[in-house]
Amino acid sequence: MKTLFKFIIGVPVIGAFLVGIIFFIIGVYDTFLGIRALLSGQLHTDANPDLMLFESIDYFLVGFLFLILSIGFLQLFFPRPSKIVTAVQTITPEWLKVENFTQLKLILWDTVLTTLVIMFFAEAYKNQGEYEWKLMLLPITILIITFSKYLMKATKK
Repeated sequence: MKTLFKFIIGVPVIGAFLVGIIFFIIGVYDTFLGIRALLSGQLHTDANPDLMLFESIDYFLVGFLFLILSIGFLQLFFPRPSKIVTAVQTITPEWLKVENFTQLKLILWDTVLTTLVIMFFAEAYKNQGEYEWKLMLLPITILIITFSKYLMKATKK
């Protein structure tokens, strides 16, 4: 039964970790393409290397989101005397040591908020002054998540 539980928890942990690594690879690739286009003088062309660099930051942040989710699930659900959990605990920074779902949720909300802010600036840059009402959905979402996080911290105290 213990092996089955480890397998059931291990699949999403490994899956989220692999997805995070894939997003990092895409981010590195986009960064490389953006820098190459920037150095070749394609700044104000259709290549948009500055936009590629903005989007690469999005990929990195989404990769971080999945890595944080993977590490958090590993810390929450794997048995404590496990070698894997001990190894992860030793290399994990202090702010990422998760004791309960509330801590994991707050860390993930911070990551999502940062990702949404970068995504909003990238979308605003793409539109180049021609804004539609759909663009306002991102700041509204950022405001709602920030307010929810504030209420959650206020009720916690």
